[in-house]
Amino acid sequence: MVILRRFWLLWAALAAIGTGFLLLSAGSLSVGPLMLVTGYCILLPFFLWRSFRKSVGE
Repeated sequence: MVILRRFWLLWAALAAIGTGFLLLSAGSLSVGPLMLVTGYCILLPFFLWRSFRKSVGE
């Protein structure tokens, strides 16, 4: 349970990226790229920031 609680943002990012690729392959040219941008540019960097902010002294 602790692993799921710590990495929920990573799982959300991976789900958004996977959903984006599936939607793109199905032909959705509006929602697919939005899911990819959300996963790659918002959720994944936020997960990395939250994971490593304590180790850099903040």
